[in-house]
Amino acid sequence: MKKLKKTCALLLCLAMALGCAACGGADDGADGGIPESTEGKNVTRAAAADNVFSLNCNTDYSFNPLIATNHSNQLVGSLVYENIVELDNNFEAIPNLLTNWKCNEDATYWTFDLVEGHYFHDGTPVTGKDIRYSLERAITSDRYSGRFSSFQGSGYDDTNFYVSLGIGDTQFMKLMNVPVIKYGTFSDPRPLGSGPYKYSDDGTCLLAADSYPGYESLPVDTVYLVEYTDAASRLTAFDDGTIDIVTNDPSSYTNLGYASTSEIHNYATTNYHFVMFNEESTIGRYSGFRTAMNYAFDRVYFAEDLMHGNAVASPVPMFPTCKDYPEAYAKKLGYNIDTCRLILENSGIKDYDNDGQLEYMSGSAQKIEVTFIVCSDSSAKTGVVRKFAEDMESIGLKVNVRELTWDNYLKALEEGDFDMFYGEVRLRNNFDVTELLDPDSDLNYSRSTDTAFINYINTYLASGDLQRAAAYELLCDYIAGTGSLISIGFETHQTVSHRGVIKGLNPNFGNPLYDFQNWEIMLD
Repeated sequence: MKKLKKTCALLLCLAMALGCAACGGADDGADGGIPESTEGKNVTRAAAADNVFSLNCNTDYSFNPLIATNHSNQLVGSLVYENIVELDNNFEAIPNLLTNWKCNEDATYWTFDLVEGHYFHDGTPVTGKDIRYSLERAITSDRYSGRFSSFQGSGYDDTNFYVSLGIGDTQFMKLMNVPVIKYGTFSDPRPLGSGPYKYSDDGTCLLAADSYPGYESLPVDTVYLVEYTDAASRLTAFDDGTIDIVTNDPSSYTNLGYASTSEIHNYATTNYHFVMFNEESTIGRYSGFRTAMNYAFDRVYFAEDLMHGNAVASPVPMFPTCKDYPEAYAKKLGYNIDTCRLILENSGIKDYDNDGQLEYMSGSAQKIEVTFIVCSDSSAKTGVVRKFAEDMESIGLKVNVRELTWDNYLKALEEGDFDMFYGEVRLRNNFDVTELLDPDSDLNYSRSTDTAFINYINTYLASGDLQRAAAYELLCDYIAGTGSLISIGFETHQTVSHRGVIKGLNPNFGNPLYDFQNWEIMLD
């Protein structure tokens, strides 16, 4: 038998709703990294619940890892399927099924070495044919298609895998944390994988796969699958120890608010919060107004107060732990209402008639009223916008906040019925913001026609290791100079277990159960 131990689940409780009140402090840039994980050192153990390791699943949804949308099924899939490469919390690629990558001079043609010794659960080896099949299926799926817009084709031979791109990208390997299935099994309810565990014949559990390279060190022989389809029952099952590990998005309406008595491991995501403008609206077309807004948002208040530490502040669209993050530059864009007011005044937006309200000149002084829309599904988002409105009122700028349901929010975006909007999007792993700034993008609700963004973005993507940081800072400087995109920060998500039960847990964005073969699970 492998290492088997466990404690009973300790208390799990529902969290209070994210608050919108409170005061924020000055923001001098990013807050530095991923929130620390809890350790649970001084918690008394309780009696074991069932002495087995179990994950939740939902048979109403797909188990195909390339299209699965259910978070429980995605978590199960991370034990059944291997990613082409892995990604750490600094968004650096880790070799897995492919390694030793290189690209041509303009980064449009990539060569990867295939790793030997990996086998599907039917005993057949993982080949370039399987990786190509999986990648090309992923490109057509809703779950992965957004990251592969520059993909043109792929090929393989006995030892190498090849990818062609339409646009140079020296960080393309970071996009390849995609699960691999066996050629021809995409339409199967549970496609064949090559991960550490395989489905039992009846699909009720996962069995350790003796074909897996790390088989001998797997922490359990069997992972049992249980099914709780609603949040309340999952909460109770975790509390009772029937479910042993879950993932959680603290900013989502599905947040279960796992208590401090659980062991919580935070990991970085590319879930990006930002503000943009309707650049066809009366005030949104003023670049001076937009530029001033770089300094008008209290990002630390967003990350620490509204998101309760489950986010990181960032004045630029890159996670702060990345090696190319422009820390010194980001600090220059910190929250500062005095700087915001000064830039507004220098751009001709000031109180011309001494009535305490800001105006702009258009023949004569014109009063300004800013319409700011935000989706009401998140109190963190609405909290940021309310705080902004209060700060702007203090300098004489009237902001009308419209908190809208998702359907009405989307309708207002599409119709241009706003001056500013608060948005959230999942960026690619290389922090490419093309979708937000490309004039031809469906997600560019700013209606900007500035094509220079694409040149800056493509230069950053094509830059080598020595030039990339400088190229990214130039991109950030152009974005800040136009004021077309105001960065707020990034969410962090959680892998949650019972305290003192698991050692070695090290989740990342593409694999919350990363390095499972080196865990220790205590089941008695």
